[in-house]
Amino acid sequence: MTAVESIAAALAAARDVAVVSHIIPDGDCLGSTLALTLALRQRGARVVAVNTDPVPEMFQFLPGQETIVPPEKVEEIPPLLVMVDSTDMERAGAGFSRWREKTRMVINIDHHVSNTRFGHLNLVDSRAAATAELIYAVLERIPATITPAIATCLYTALATDTGSFQYENCTATTMRLAARLMELGADLSLIREYLWERKPLASIRLLAAVLPTLTLACEGRIAWLTVSRAALEAAGARPEHAEGLVNYPRSIAGVEVGLLFRELPDGQVKVSLRSKKIVDVNAVAARFGGGGHRRAAGCTVKGDLEDVVAMIVAAAGEEL
Repeated sequence: MTAVESIAAALAAARDVAVVSHIIPDGDCLGSTLALTLALRQRGARVVAVNTDPVPEMFQFLPGQETIVPPEKVEEIPPLLVMVDSTDMERAGAGFSRWREKTRMVINIDHHVSNTRFGHLNLVDSRAAATAELIYAVLERIPATITPAIATCLYTALATDTGSFQYENCTATTMRLAARLMELGADLSLIREYLWERKPLASIRLLAAVLPTLTLACEGRIAWLTVSRAALEAAGARPEHAEGLVNYPRSIAGVEVGLLFRELPDGQVKVSLRSKKIVDVNAVAARFGGGGHRRAAGCTVKGDLEDVVAMIVAAAGEEL
């Protein structure tokens, strides 16, 4: 059997499942998690959806998001664990390695090229624009009924991971699936409102504080912004409000690599990397223990903000 068939068969027979996704959840991570969770629940399975971090405000419209719980709330680890949109088990947060010891099967569904194929069953395809494409393929094969709620989750995942269907990863397959999800009842007006028409004031204030940090190097081909802890606090912003800021330096004419550096409270810096046509930012991120895709990747580096900026910019310059 193919990976899709094997995973669909395992899920069709499952009665007790945990669906786990990565820390600092994004639209694909949450949309894929909830689509799978809702589909299995309507088939009668007991499913717990798990994420270490709270659901960001912009995704709190997703059907079923209120049922996502942190790992410490799970009293008994189910025999079947599905890891969604995660390159490895550690991507879900500290402590998930012990889950592997207490579960009988781990299913890994992901579209990152840096995925380590850590599952007993692995469905990993870096050609997919979003993990949601792979979740849909599995749901079709189970088969599961795609309700409007599930379609809304999957469409949100596609829209966010493709930059509203603008990025290089968006294919004809992606567009056909988006159209199919519209036919199945995806609530586009609700998605549009929350993703693009309800920005918190704090996120705009953070943008105003961060734009003056814009810096360019390599004759204008690398550009970056920095988000200090002080700037985040002064704007009254949360870490989720910094998501997407990396697109501002990337969008500048002549820039090939856009970077965002966000200072963390534990002496580390979260780095987001984006490129347009040439640089494989996954290779850059991998040098610092991170990963992702050729055009979008990330890593977390221990060190002073200025030092980390210098290291990453130098590495991106080498790759350029």
